[in-house]
Amino acid sequence: MAWLPVAMVAAVPWQSEQLDALVAYTLSAAKGTSLEVGQNLFNSNCAPCHGEFGEGGVNPAQSGDIIAPISTREYMSTRDDFTLRAIISEGQPNLGMSPFATNFGGPLSDEEIDAIVAFLRSWEENPPVEVPPEVKSSQAMLDAEEIFADLCSQCHGSQGEGGIGPALSSPEFQDKNTDTEIFDTINLGHEATAMIGWGDILSGEQIQQLVTFIRNLRSDEVLTPTATPSAIATPVETSAPAALSFDRDILPVFAARCNMCHGASGGWDGTSYEKAMSTGENAPVIIPGDIDNSLLAQKLLGTQTLGALMPPAGKLPDAEIQIILNWIKEGAKQ
Repeated sequence: MAWLPVAMVAAVPWQSEQLDALVAYTLSAAKGTSLEVGQNLFNSNCAPCHGEFGEGGVNPAQSGDIIAPISTREYMSTRDDFTLRAIISEGQPNLGMSPFATNFGGPLSDEEIDAIVAFLRSWEENPPVEVPPEVKSSQAMLDAEEIFADLCSQCHGSQGEGGIGPALSSPEFQDKNTDTEIFDTINLGHEATAMIGWGDILSGEQIQQLVTFIRNLRSDEVLTPTATPSAIATPVETSAPAALSFDRDILPVFAARCNMCHGASGGWDGTSYEKAMSTGENAPVIIPGDIDNSLLAQKLLGTQTLGALMPPAGKLPDAEIQIILNWIKEGAKQ
């Protein structure tokens, strides 16, 4: 842009839109490019925990926890801008990360968060961290039981019974996942959830020990037959399975898979039964007893005509989708 003398600027019959654009350009030039602004904001707000180059390290918010790198090509390629913006805006309280958006009580405006996202996105083509630095921490000497208690139980429960994350002790999880798949999930993380990759922090031997430990959490109820054949042949009376409920069966799935993005930021909100049943631009997205016409079911199955598949990073596990479908079919009870 060629700069005009002040006298000439005053003489030109500027339109209001042109003046607004000139002012915006001048302010932007004074602040630096968006990447420079984003880098400065990252250094001030994010680097204390994530490192200057997103390399991660010891989590100052949670004793014994480690923050994995966020500047690897794998991390950036599996998180879209919407997800990054939601994480920064709403935080990840279960991982010790506070919200940063002003509408969530944080210090940053939407424009400042967009600048940070633009700066993070610039890492994708030229990652500053290909091989994360060695993190020296107490985790290096822990065995599988201690690692599970310190790290995994925060989301999966102390006995693998589930919580924010799925129940690792359930026969459903145990039967569906091979040892290799469990190892890879621990090693690489799960891009559609808050599950980070621990391969940069734990050794391969520790992860393999964790796989064995998780296998031993299995909670099958084994019926021990009596000594007489007639007793073995006698049917065992079982009570009818309890009806699915939002609070017990559905909310944990939403908390782990959906609410990172779908929360108080607008649109559909899965943080409570009342909000899940009434919010969204095309509300209601859940129609009790009607799977075919429930938009939530359509988006989980990929049959929707409005919007895109959810979550954006890929379909939920079939077992979790089926739980939600069964809940809707049973009448979507709280």
